[in-house]
This record gives sequence, C-alpha cells and structure tokens, in this order.
Amino acid sequence: MAATTNGTIFIGTYYNSDGKGIYRLMPDSTSWELVGLSNYNVYSFGINPTGEIFAGLSGPILKSIDNGSTWTEKYNAEGNIICITPGENGILFASSWGNSSRILRSIDNGETWSEVFNTGDNSEPIYSIAIRNSDTIYAGTINFFEGGGMFRSVDGGSNWDTIGLYNFHVRALALNSKGDLFVGTYGHNTQYELSGVYAKYHNQNNWKKIASGYICTVLINKFDDIFVATGNVWGHVYTSKDNGASFQLLNGIFPDEVSCLALDSAGYLYAASSNPAYLAKSRESTTIITLDGSITYANAGDTPLASITVELAKGDSIVRDTLTNAQGYYLFRDIDTGTYTMNVISHKPWGGVSAADVLLYRKHIANISNLNGIYLASGDVNGSGDLTAVDVLLIKKRIANIINVFPTGDWFFNNQPVMVNGRVTYNFKGICYGDANGSYVPPAGKKMVNK
Repeated sequence: MAATTNGTIFIGTYYNSDGKGIYRLMPDSTSWELVGLSNYNVYSFGINPTGEIFAGLSGPILKSIDNGSTWTEKYNAEGNIICITPGENGILFASSWGNSSRILRSIDNGETWSEVFNTGDNSEPIYSIAIRNSDTIYAGTINFFEGGGMFRSVDGGSNWDTIGLYNFHVRALALNSKGDLFVGTYGHNTQYELSGVYAKYHNQNNWKKIASGYICTVLINKFDDIFVATGNVWGHVYTSKDNGASFQLLNGIFPDEVSCLALDSAGYLYAASSNPAYLAKSRESTTIITLDGSITYANAGDTPLASITVELAKGDSIVRDTLTNAQGYYLFRDIDTGTYTMNVISHKPWGGVSAADVLLYRKHIANISNLNGIYLASGDVNGSGDLTAVDVLLIKKRIANIINVFPTGDWFFNNQPVMVNGRVTYNFKGICYGDANGSYVPPAGKKMVNK
C-alpha cells in the first residue's frame, strides 16, 4: 500500500481465483477501481518525489507515469520484489528474494536496474530499505537460520557493512527529517522477547530499544510523527509524537497483523491486514495543525521569556491566547490553516538600559557604527519607524527617571505574520526598548505589582 502526494491510495493484492491486482482510490472518492496487473502478486510499491509509481511483482518491476492508469515493465528477474524505496535525483533501491536475496539499484529513475548486494542464499530476505541521502543507505533483513539484522552503505549502495541488530528479524525501516533511524523488528532468532522498535539517533552510535512488540511496519510523516503497526494474533497501530519517547495506542483492532500503513494528503491513516484481508481508514486526520515555538530575550544567553501572553490573531479577530511556560514555549493546537499574527504582551519589568546603550544609538545615527535587526528596532521608542535624536533624548530621560514609559511601551518583539498549513514552529525574540547591547537578563516571573 502506498499514497501519492496528491492523496491517491494504491493497494496491491495477491492473485487468487477471482483475479486481483492493483486497486486505486482517487482523492475525494469512496470507490476503489482495479487498474490492472490482475495476473500478478503485488508485493511492494514505491512513489518517487515527482509522483511516478513503481510496483514490485513476482519478478518484474513496473512503472507508471500516469497515476497508475498504465504500467510499463522496467526490470524482470528471478524473485519477488519485496520492497522499492525511491530517493532523490532518480535514485531508487529495491530488494528481490528468490534463490538469493539481492539489493537492486537504479540511477536513472527506474529505467534500468543493476544488482549491488547479494546475501549469497535465500535464508536472509531483505525486507526494507531506507535512504538517508545519496551516500548513506540502510537495509534490514530477516533470517531463517542465523544472521540477519542491519546493513549500511556509505557510498551510495556499492559496498555494504553490518551495523548491528544481528539475529533480529528486521521488518521495517523509517527515517525522520533529522536522520534518526527507526527499525521495526518482528522477533529474534533465539530471543523473541527482544522484539520491538529500535532507534539509532543521528547523534548517537548505539541502538536504543524504545518500544516492545512484534513490529510489522513503521511509517513517519512529514511532521516526524511515528506510526508503528504490530502483529502476532491481533494487529494494532501506535503513534509517537515525541520522537519515540512514548507511544500511544490508536483505537481499533485488526484480526491479523497490520502489514502496511499509508497516509493520504489530508493526513488520514490507512492500515491493512492480509489474513483475512482487512483495510481501515482512521476516523480523524492524524495531522493536527499547530503553531508553536519559543520566545527568548535577545541577550547572549537567549534567556527564555516565561509568563508572556501570546494572542493569536487571524485578521482582526483574536482566536486564541496562551502563556509561555518556563522555557518560553508557546503552543496553539488544532487551529485552522491560514495566516496568523501574534500579539505579544509582557508584564515583566523594563530594564537593562544605561548610558552604554545611548552611546550605541548615537554612534549609529552618526554612521560611526551600525546597529541591525532587533537591536536597531529597540531604539525606536517613539514609534516613528526610524532611530533619531528624539528617541535618544527619550531614552536619556527614562534613565534619569524624568519619564517612566515610552510611547511604544516597554517591550519590542520581532515576530512577523506566519502562514500555518500544518505543524509550524516559529521562534522569535523580545527585547526591552532602549537595550541596544542586549545586556538585560529579565526575571523568570511576571512583574510584581504593589497593591
């Protein structure tokens, strides 16, 4: 099962007396249509970044350039094509399993294929391949006697080395946007209780077990949410939204192991089992639109700005508001798509302004040295849109306690309008007006008010 970026879902079935093949579900449709290959067992799909679709059969690899309406054979050899993994710039990898287990590579968008790895026999089928970049490729195998585990190539697939999880039955691989590798294992050659999800985080060398169970497939969406399907008698689907630190069970149970997962363009999750054949779609989209981020002070330590009020506005309407936590973090969850502005309100005390800041502003005005960004904006205390001698005079009066407020208020934040159409993280900074050198370290809590 696989999904294109426009939301078309493809299902491959095993041939039986009724004559099955590849089925397609178009976006906004509720009817599946048979689009061919009814005389073949369909083992795998791969969809490249440009939307061309590859199907792995018992021997052939076929390609469609018209969203599955027609198919052209591009490769045919002994063995079942267990997996097809497209990469960037016309690179694809596939695995075949017959008299031996092999990895195939194409560098011309699937037009031609060549063998780059062979396990030597058929006791170690290669179930999954993941591509991190043009150099680093991962492959996971299962074993029937001894061996199996993880392989890696660092030269684009020409040479391969083992990298651990020896004797594990590796069924699924998935990479997130950071390069963290997640491996689903379905048992172990001698110790089945070791089965589960293992992670090799991009900044670590060791494997870490992050979940237990008999793992059939792993899927990661564009927001780095992890979806894991399990098997062994009953099938379940779990999700992690914190990079594998915890997993939550999604409602629903399958009569057999969940053998494949796919996401459509709206974020709905599809899950399928094979014995008996069963296909389900999530009742709700797994994509919850959020806007989050951290607000820090523009000083050398990036001090978190806690207890800051953030109002989320769409047009002229305030739709949500929240307070930042101790780390300066804010979150707006389950919002509509659109362009938003944030009104940021601080009740922290003004401070950090001295004669040193006045000197920096005067040097900027005299073209002796330049201020930029938030530090320049902090000098526009009268809100004129520019830094002038009038601003410098007001800052000097504030230091001397002749005035106790600026026309603009005490705080400036450099946030801009944000377009939200998924999960967006937007970090920005705040500064006290007049603090040209960013020397202030604001207190953690709100300003104390005498009553």
